Amino acid sequence: MYWEQSLDIRNEFVYNSMRRNRFDQILRFLHLESNESIDKNDKLFKLRPFINKIKDRCRKYFVPEEDLSFDESMVKYYGKHSCKQFLRGKPIRFDYKIWCLNTTMGYLVDFEIYQGKSVTPDSVIERNFGKAAAPLVKMLEGPPDNIKSFPFSFYFDNLFTSFSLLSYLRLKGYGGTGTMRDNRIPKGCPLLDKKHLQKKERGYIENVISRT
Repeated sequence: MYWEQSLDIRNEFVYNSMRRNRFDQILRFLHLESNESIDKNDKLFKLRPFINKIKDRCRKYFVPEEDLSFDESMVKYYGKHSCKQFLRGKPIRFDYKIWCLNTTMGYLVDFEIYQGKSVTPDSVIERNFGKAAAPLVKMLEGPPDNIKSFPFSFYFDNLFTSFSLLSYLRLKGYGGTGTMRDNRIPKGCPLLDKKHLQKKERGYIENVISRT
């Protein structure tokens, strides 16, 4: 669509820089990594130099702001690749899954393409924080010191939330907000159980209805 004839659709910068056929030719023969240096632990080794360059640029041009979200991004894909995921019940069922750290306006600060296991696995981090939250913990080590010292607040859903993650963020001087799964709440935690909360909620609703 960068080369569309309609002025309200095409991208003028791309359109005036290169013809579409030339771009297709470059894309067809684009080669980023030698086949003589295959990393069997990395399913994306052929693209790794390019991925790392994009990640470096994302971090370089990141203008620090307090609130950041960490979540999974689904990229639709129906072809054959061992990184492709099948997620039953999701709007996009066949896709690449990418762990993404974003600003409130959607700027991509950092990312990691999921391929079943980490390219650089750290058993200690994965054991303490879980495989889903481990990429976030690793991303916190990427920015330079002047960026790390910023008082960030991270937001995520129940796939990532755990007491160990929230405690770690607090130790680093960051805030953390997320929903929590029942099976991740310690038995000694002074929180009302789900049945009690549902009963209390029903009582509140019945009280409101009776007043109206």
